[in-house]
Amino acid sequence: MKRITALVLCALPLAAAAQDTRPVSGSLAYRERIALPPEARMLVELRDDTGALVARRAAPTEGAQVPLPFAVAAPSGPALSLRAGLRVGGAVRWLSLPVTIEAGTDPVTLGMVPLRGVQPMGVATTFSCGELTADLGVVEGGARLRVGGRYLDLVPEPTASGAKYVASGDPETWIWTKGDAATLRLSGTAFPECTETLPGESYTALGNEPGWTLQIAGGQMRYLGDYGETDITAPLPEPETVDGVRRYAAEGADLVLSLRLDLCHDDMTGMPYPARATVETGGRRLSGCGGDPMDLLTAHPWWVAEIAGQGVIDASTVTLAFTPGGRVAGSAGCNRFSGGVEMTGEGLHFAPLAVTMMACPDALMAQERRLLDALARVDRFDIAPDGALHLIAGGDTVVTARR
Repeated sequence: MKRITALVLCALPLAAAAQDTRPVSGSLAYRERIALPPEARMLVELRDDTGALVARRAAPTEGAQVPLPFAVAAPSGPALSLRAGLRVGGAVRWLSLPVTIEAGTDPVTLGMVPLRGVQPMGVATTFSCGELTADLGVVEGGARLRVGGRYLDLVPEPTASGAKYVASGDPETWIWTKGDAATLRLSGTAFPECTETLPGESYTALGNEPGWTLQIAGGQMRYLGDYGETDITAPLPEPETVDGVRRYAAEGADLVLSLRLDLCHDDMTGMPYPARATVETGGRRLSGCGGDPMDLLTAHPWWVAEIAGQGVIDASTVTLAFTPGGRVAGSAGCNRFSGGVEMTGEGLHFAPLAVTMMACPDALMAQERRLLDALARVDRFDIAPDGALHLIAGGDTVVTARR
């Protein structure tokens, strides 16, 4: 078999290329006797303890077979988590579990990182484009793009290579994919090169009346229905996409899961989710929602437009940025703040926030107090039809923010 001496991913930390780095190396392998095709690509990600992506790169395997050596530059200092995968036939087909890298500055040798075979999960491919992430789902006759809480229908445009999709009625909004990379424009605004991110470890859909959940994990689909009285487990099948819906029909079991990339609200709690879901079983068709509500918040930083019904003072900047690990940080217009957020099945709550102590003009300080008081009262959130974020307390919107 053809071998390579190293797959050097040339990765620099996302925060700043000039900061100190430490090399992290190892090799990837799986037990199955399955040869990789020449076009297979290796993907490696490093995330910090908040879940934020801090380094990532992809490299062609060029016909090499496992074990596949790799080397990647990691930020020096903090503890990190590494995940790796192999992309085959347009999707990640081999995936590792997270590997912890302890805090420090010395080079790290991980040895063999085992991979396991995976099926595509969920309804879209996620791309990281600097501070922005975007979900792209292929639908009949085009594609659908989700950026935070905004959903855009796209139509194909002929290109010499890759696949380009353009928003209907807005030629300055498009995404152009080439393998595991993409170029993104939103209303003419360009973003850093987008790179496909590795899929999560699991995917969950849920619904009510009767209460049900369906989880995809470890190559299995498990459905718990009728408030736990029905339990069906089946191997995860290859999905098919029909009319913009990704459909998983279990073999040998009375179970079909269908997912569509579209904003969905839980019909009991009002919690927004990034996808619509239906389950067919026992002669019934049950509606629900799919995905992680936190994905709607973490896709990009938010610019606050209104606080407690008042517009933000001109020339002041008020922001919110959420991380997958349940943290929030931003600017209150004068001081910066940071702290935790708790997402439950019923709502969203901000933990007490740490705030810097700089003094500013009275008007800015009053605005800052309104923001911090509002965040302390938030009990849930919603996404408006135009993609705006509404933070809600006691049924009233207390903060409105946009991308």
